[in-house]
Amino acid sequence: MIEEWIMKLREKPGKTGDPLSHTTVNHNLTCLKIMLKEAVRLEYLYRNPAEGINQLQERPKEKSILTIDEVKELFHKDNIDRVWNGDLIHYTLNLLTASSGLRMGEVQGLMRQYVYKNHIGVYFTWDRKYGLKKGSKWSSDRQIPIPSKTFTYLQELMRLSPFQGPEDIVFFGKDRNKPIHEGVILDRLYKAFQNIGISPEERKVKNVTFHSWRYFYNSFMRGKIHDSKLRRLTGHKTLEMTEHYTTFNIEDFQDVLKIQEEYFS
Repeated sequence: MIEEWIMKLREKPGKTGDPLSHTTVNHNLTCLKIMLKEAVRLEYLYRNPAEGINQLQERPKEKSILTIDEVKELFHKDNIDRVWNGDLIHYTLNLLTASSGLRMGEVQGLMRQYVYKNHIGVYFTWDRKYGLKKGSKWSSDRQIPIPSKTFTYLQELMRLSPFQGPEDIVFFGKDRNKPIHEGVILDRLYKAFQNIGISPEERKVKNVTFHSWRYFYNSFMRGKIHDSKLRRLTGHKTLEMTEHYTTFNIEDFQDVLKIQEEYFS
């Protein structure tokens, strides 16, 4: 029975529409094992039927990032109508994320009072289960510089907002106390991808998601500033994580091509 449940979980679509990852299925199995173990301890069960069931082998799919040209097309001011269907909120949300490397929950939890002319303060995060929480992931509260273009659109968005309190969130959803739902954020972004020629099939093959903005920011900044400063901006704690979030496009290997042309000409 438990094996059948695991197989059904593997086929269940996640929030992106893709089947659940082995990691997610394993998390569910771990929770089930804990509950059944407690049931045995309380003598509701004679034995734990999940005890001998192994977890699925995890093969994390490598993330991809957009090319510089694709990013420029997404965020060119003349393309808001064509690419984003005139949606200033989602244009600004993704522009902020791409230019700051914020996590999804950190974007959703951004308050008006922490938006400044040349930086933002990351002190809260939105948790799908617990709501707005003080402190970001792994206690990575920080201040992050933002370019003037990002501030300009944030400022305009906040000016148009019906909620003007300092503790109101910038990217509000159906009411002032809840941000835009994660599923809506993903849907709007993937539609923008389609509008610049990235089909759903291509997106899935390349594994480009909202979280890819974090990879993009880390990869774009890597080598331009010291790694210790980059970790302070991303909230990463180790060099291993900085390495993990570093991704290359073929454009990044032009220096290799130059050497090859010189050597093999």
